[in-house]
Amino acid sequence: MKLEKREITLNEYDSLKDVFFMEKNLLRTGIEGLAAVVKKESRSECMRWMKEVCEDMFFALDLMNGSSIHNLGEKEK
Repeated sequence: MKLEKREITLNEYDSLKDVFFMEKNLLRTGIEGLAAVVKKESRSECMRWMKEVCEDMFFALDLMNGSSIHNLGEKEK
């Protein structure tokens, strides 16, 4: 039973890690595209969108840090 729970936790952690890196790449793309935006309103909207992406990134990071597999690693140290 514990083996199954650990596998689920590993999959959860890996999924969160994937989300984190996807958001990070999305943010990089947004930053590169921001230089091409001309209108002030569009820039404001892009910056608002990038803030949301950052918040999602940090939320995924917080979930990763709080996951069981991360806590197992801390106990081993």
